[in-house]
Formats: sequence, C-alpha cells, structure tokens
Amino acid sequence: MADAGPLVECLRDRLIEAADVELTESGTLTGRIEAVARRAGVSRATAYRQVGSVSELLTQVGLRRAWRYLTGLRDAVDAEAGAIAKLEAAMIYGARVLPLDSIVADLIARQFTAGRDPEVYEMMNRMIRPTVEAGQRSGELRSDIGVDRIIDYLTEQSYFATFAEDTSAQTVSRRFRTFMEPVISPSAGACNHPPFGPRR
Repeated sequence: MADAGPLVECLRDRLIEAADVELTESGTLTGRIEAVARRAGVSRATAYRQVGSVSELLTQVGLRRAWRYLTGLRDAVDAEAGAIAKLEAAMIYGARVLPLDSIVADLIARQFTAGRDPEVYEMMNRMIRPTVEAGQRSGELRSDIGVDRIIDYLTEQSYFATFAEDTSAQTVSRRFRTFMEPVISPSAGACNHPPFGPRR
C-alpha cells in the first residue's frame, strides 16, 4: 500500500500524456476518453477514476503544456537585469506565446471567469514570485503590501495583455510601463492608495 501514491501519480501522468497526444491529433477530447485510455494502456473505467471528467483532463493537459513554457519564460526573464525589466519581459513573452495554444489560453481565461484554480495559481507563482520577492528586497518594488497581492495584480493585468487585440511587444511594453510599473513601484506605496482591493 505504501507504493500506491507513486503508482497513481504515474498512471495519471500517462493518461495526461495520452490525452495531450490525442488532443493534438484529433482536436478534441469529447467522446474520446476510451481512445485516451487505450493510449495509456488502461481501461476506460480506470481512466475516469483517475481523471474524473473530460473537463478535468483538459485542465491537466493545459497545465502540462503551460509548464513547458516555463523554460522559455525563464530565459526571457534571465536576460534582463532588475525586477521591473524582468516582469516586463515576462509579460511580453506571455502575450506572445500563450495565445498560440488554445488549451492553455482557455485555462488562463478560466482563472478569471470561474475563480482561482490552485494549480494555475501555483504555476503563476513559480513563474514570477522569485522576481517579485527580489524586487521587494532590493527596493525596486513596493513592499508595503504582500507578495501574493502583487502577484494577483500582475497575473490579472498579464491576462488582459495576453488576450488584447494587439499583443505586439511594443503595445504590451507600453501597457506595462503606463499602467503596471507605476502601481508596483515604491512611490505608489508612499501614496497610501494600493489599487489591489481590500486588504487580506
């Protein structure tokens, strides 16, 4: 029984990978759970027990694909010096890359239309938390509010930039410098008007 956890995770991983391939080839997972199960080498019933529904399977495929972008995002961020420049680079990269995959785009959109998904939020944290924390320590970002609230704000604004009509680097950069940088800078904290909603 001690090994049941790792075995279940391995099985879920196989199903998610199989679903990713099936989705790439057929364009949908609706009515294709049996094909996914066959690719993963399990029964249809086992597939449903592990993933629950087509909707959950799509979410997991979206997360799997989104994590692939993390390497490219890190490269874009690492090429810049300073928290502000790094966050701007992350925003430009996301707006350029994320809409190219409809499954990932839908996953991010649901983060703002159906409430926070903990797995999506974990991914966003992994992407930008180190930069925000470093920026607060260096004094480049405001420190009168918590890291989580800044991440919430940046994630929300990045969503708007990513799904705007114009996602060119120039437009995204202008959005960041005009609307976001002034809000997360230390001078904004000095005004005592945090635009992040009620304090948590």
